[in-house]
Amino acid sequence: QHISSLYLIMSGSSSNFQEGSFQVESANCQYSDNAILSDYVYETTMVDGNVVKPVQTKMQFQTERQVPKTGVMLIGLGGNNGCTCVAGALANKLGLTWETKEGTQKANYWGSLMMSSTVKLGNDVRNGGQAIYTPLHNMLPMVNPNEIVWGGWDINSTNLADAMKRSKVLDYDLQKKLYPHMKDIKPLPSVYFPDFIASNQDARADNVLTGTKQEQMEQLQKDIRDFKKNNGLDKVILLWTANTERFASIEEGVNDTAENLLQSIENGEPEISASTVFAVASILEG
Repeated sequence: QHISSLYLIMSGSSSNFQEGSFQVESANCQYSDNAILSDYVYETTMVDGNVVKPVQTKMQFQTERQVPKTGVMLIGLGGNNGCTCVAGALANKLGLTWETKEGTQKANYWGSLMMSSTVKLGNDVRNGGQAIYTPLHNMLPMVNPNEIVWGGWDINSTNLADAMKRSKVLDYDLQKKLYPHMKDIKPLPSVYFPDFIASNQDARADNVLTGTKQEQMEQLQKDIRDFKKNNGLDKVILLWTANTERFASIEEGVNDTAENLLQSIENGEPEISASTVFAVASILEG
C-alpha cells in the first residue's frame, strides 16, 4: 500500500497501480503449469573496420511458476553485514516496531530494489491510456524475503544476537526486540586461510575448520546438504559477506581450468583461497 501511494504521489493522478498477478498475451510468451517461456531477441551492432553489421541473438528464458522454498547461507554470517541482513529480514517477518529519537519506526523494505521499486507495465486501455505501474517483485514469481531460511558460516562463534550488538548498526530498542529471535542462531565453523585476509581477524578466529583444503571443502558440501535437508528446502543460495580477500593469482596448472582447480584443492595449493573453496563446494552441490 505504501509503494502504491508513494508512486501515485510521484507520478500524479494520471497513473494507476497494478498489485495483483497478470498474464502476458503474446506469441513470444507461453505459459505451462510449471513454467513461463519467453522468447527474446537481443540486438547489437558489430564493427569490422568500416563495415557495420547488425546482429541478432535469439534467446529463450524459462521461469518456474512455483516459488521454491529457499534458504540463504551467508559466508560471514556473524559479521556486520551478515547479522544486519538477517536482523532486517526477521524484523520485517515479525512486523516489529521500535522507538527511535524521531518516533516510532516500523520495519519495511524501502531500501530493497526488489521490494520497493516499480516498473511501468503499460497503458490502461480502459482509462484513457493512463500509465500502469507494478512492483518489481510482481513481474515474475519471486521468493518473498520473509520466507527465506537463514544460515551460514563465520570464523567467529558469536551467536547472531550478540553479533548484532557488537556491530552497533541497529537502533537499541530494535536490538532488544530482536535479541530473543537471534540468540539461538549460531554460525557454522568456516574456512580460515590467514594469508588471504587482514591480520586483525586472527584474534576473532575461534570457529574454524581444520584439515586439508579438500577435507574442508567436503565439510562445506555436507553443511549445505544438511541445511537443505533439515529445513526442507528446494534451493540453497550461498552469498559471500565475509572479509575482502587479497587477489589470488591465476597460475597455469593451478586454477586456470576446472580440472586443475579441483586437483589444486586436493593438493592443498597455497593460492587456493577460502572464497574459491566455498564457490567450488557450492557448484559441486548444484
